[in-house]
Amino acid sequence: MITFLLTAFLFTHSQNITLYFFYSPDCGHCMDLLLDDIPKLQRKYRFILKKYDINYPENYKLLEKMEEKVSEIGEDLPIIFIGDSVFYGPGRVRGALESTLKILTASSSSSLPDTSEYSQDTTIPPLRSDSAEIHLYYFYQPRCRECNRTASLLNALKKYHQNLIIYEYNLFDPPSKILLEALARRNRIPDEKRLIVPSVVIGDDYLIKEEITMKKLDSLITRYKRGGPEMDSLIFSDAEKSILERFSHFSIIGILVAGLLDGVNPCAFATMIFFVSYLLFIGRRRRDVILMAVFFILGVFISYLAIGFGAFNILKYVTKIEFIGRIIFLGFGIIALILGVLSFRDYVMAKRGALHKMILQLPLGIKQRIHKDIKARTATSGIIIGSLITGLFISLLEFGCTGQVYLPTITFMITKAGAVARPVMALILYNLMFILPLVVIALFATLFSNRRIAQTLKKNIPLIKFLTALLFFGLGILLIVSAW
Repeated sequence: MITFLLTAFLFTHSQNITLYFFYSPDCGHCMDLLLDDIPKLQRKYRFILKKYDINYPENYKLLEKMEEKVSEIGEDLPIIFIGDSVFYGPGRVRGALESTLKILTASSSSSLPDTSEYSQDTTIPPLRSDSAEIHLYYFYQPRCRECNRTASLLNALKKYHQNLIIYEYNLFDPPSKILLEALARRNRIPDEKRLIVPSVVIGDDYLIKEEITMKKLDSLITRYKRGGPEMDSLIFSDAEKSILERFSHFSIIGILVAGLLDGVNPCAFATMIFFVSYLLFIGRRRRDVILMAVFFILGVFISYLAIGFGAFNILKYVTKIEFIGRIIFLGFGIIALILGVLSFRDYVMAKRGALHKMILQLPLGIKQRIHKDIKARTATSGIIIGSLITGLFISLLEFGCTGQVYLPTITFMITKAGAVARPVMALILYNLMFILPLVVIALFATLFSNRRIAQTLKKNIPLIKFLTALLFFGLGILLIVSAW
């Protein structure tokens, strides 16, 4: 079959312009191009369209042979060969296919490197009925375009190998992360190659990304046709611990830094200084002031933690839908970049001493509302309850300012689903870092003059704004890259 296709491929290239379209029916972008874009091009240019569903083994083998000839292997679908060019994904197809057709039409020629050396069908026959079951573990994530191609390859393999059993695991699910980590530990895979999608595990062999080819999988299936190694249950007991250890060295650092920068936000500082100053002004004892500050901060912590849990679970659920997930990641990425630009502008204004011209700060009306609520709630006799409620309420009013860092960071955590084994712990750590500056300010406010503290904070606002701008730019780039 492949011999016939390649012979036809060579012949038609000497006579006409031929477009070779490799796709999967499960790929929405593929079907959009095939049913809408390609017919429009056919009305403008003369070319022969040849379609190949890569869920069929012969078609996938032909795809890999053609990629080998042009020395280019891509990850996205659909894949189009025309002339000396190959295009991967809807972006490249829509951006360059028509211009290529114009050039080929003008020159009336189209050719790929000679493929006549493939003179025989390399199809591997199905396994005999006495072969043992072969267990293949496939790990993927929603919105992973490389995973779409791997899924088609596995569908093709199932048509060849009747005893092949494929287990599919979404790496967004914590049990799937633990299983993949356990398999990686058993096979002694380096840390930098773990928790990556797409990943395929057969027996003692572990393939990721571009390593996953039909040739390699055929070879592994043949190797394990009499059965593979047994899974040791003891491996699973250490897998989650291993994930957490690596997470603590990578993503956790970024989350801690984000929480600290969010905590040194001038919005939160201004409220804390006013809160402590007001209590001292009305004649509260220092013991009462400290007690009220503790419960005020506790209220802020509880409120922000609840917001984080809610936002994380909502975003995690909706981002499982590929289209919505990409919109959310792209949207938050763009917002983060805009906030980065605004933070850098605020840095310039703060550097000039024009703090009143900063954009990313609480509006005057909300500041006045916060001061009013603090006065009203601390005037009651219930010191603990009043302070706790004040912290809960004030944090909600401040969220429009402090949430600028929080929400993009939560979205970033979702993009790192392979690394964040315990998002609850990550959110707790973020919020502990968030309230840490408040604890320091409350302590200093009870020991030193409020004017001195205010001057120190004012002096450091430019640095805070500059570091926050860098954080926004970093988050923005990471989220936009994750969207694609």
